[in-house]
Amino acid sequence: MTRMLGITTVIAGAMLVGASPATAQDGFFHSPVFVAQPGAIHPFSAGASTEFNARFVTAIPLSIDRTTLVGIIQWTPFADNGAGGRANAPAFVYGPVVNVLNGKYASFDVDGLFAYGQAATGNSDYTHKFLVEGDVSLKLGGLMNAKSNWNSLSAYAMLAYVVSGLPTGVESRDRMVLLSGLSLPLAPWKK
Repeated sequence: MTRMLGITTVIAGAMLVGASPATAQDGFFHSPVFVAQPGAIHPFSAGASTEFNARFVTAIPLSIDRTTLVGIIQWTPFADNGAGGRANAPAFVYGPVVNVLNGKYASFDVDGLFAYGQAATGNSDYTHKFLVEGDVSLKLGGLMNAKSNWNSLSAYAMLAYVVSGLPTGVESRDRMVLLSGLSLPLAPWKK
């Protein structure tokens, strides 16, 4: 747990330093991009329901070719916890994203992400999870030949597999989640 906290602190510090204007131009970290990703989340576990998922992403491209560092806040504001309350606790997701294929109208990324979010069971309300993810994006802005910042508009589908941080005995299919929706560019707006 102490090691995970140390890694989290280092990554969060690097993201804050990387977002400063002085280092964003020519250093290891480039200018950040901010994206809203409203969509749906569908767990593959038996009896799970598809829920609305609100995501806000900060993506910081790195000087490492095809690699971006992301910080994501996401939550399911309308999810029911089964006991009459809401299961809408936010999660913080962070880690590297590597672009594998980048075409004119579609792209494919592979992610290794850490998630700090609501625990399914146990003594703690929150837990750390590690997950791997495959992301497919359809570049709608490119298909529409948009000339403004809307050329970054895209539809996404992300298949995530939770590697660690779940209770023991969880079946493989119960570790998979499908996220889908739209990526709406918030900033920076191009002139």
